[in-house]
Amino acid sequence: MKIQPAVQAETKKMALGVGVLSALMVAVFLIAGKFDHTVLLGAALGTLAAVGNFFLMAMTVQKVTDEMPVLPPREEPEGEREEEAEEKEQPLSDEARQAGKKMQLSYTLRMFLIAGIAALAIVSPIFDPWAALIPLLFPRIVIAVRSLLGNKQKEA
Repeated sequence: MKIQPAVQAETKKMALGVGVLSALMVAVFLIAGKFDHTVLLGAALGTLAAVGNFFLMAMTVQKVTDEMPVLPPREEPEGEREEEAEEKEQPLSDEARQAGKKMQLSYTLRMFLIAGIAALAIVSPIFDPWAALIPLLFPRIVIAVRSLLGNKQKEA
């Protein structure tokens, strides 16, 4: 399967954001006098895990959307209000149910992978556990910051 340009672009943006936050985290370790080689290795492990998790999620979304059939636009009867249209929920198609199952399976497997990486970081003496675990939170921060910056650009 070919990686779509949108997946590549979003993964690059995520890698940049997580990389910057990881560098700031390493600087905090340095300032706090807690820096050693395990911090660098832990930061590298956590950064790779966070970006890898995002990439795998994006690839799953790409695969699921590629498999979905293209539906024609839904025609609404004249005079039907939006509220009434929203109240009439359509049952999910088999394709939509399968897509949801694939997304859930992907999420579960990715969380097991992240748990394994976290366990490795905690038990292995070559990684600083905090330096490996903290970057796993960075994608949420990157997404929140990008969302805020996107909203401010739209307002301007």
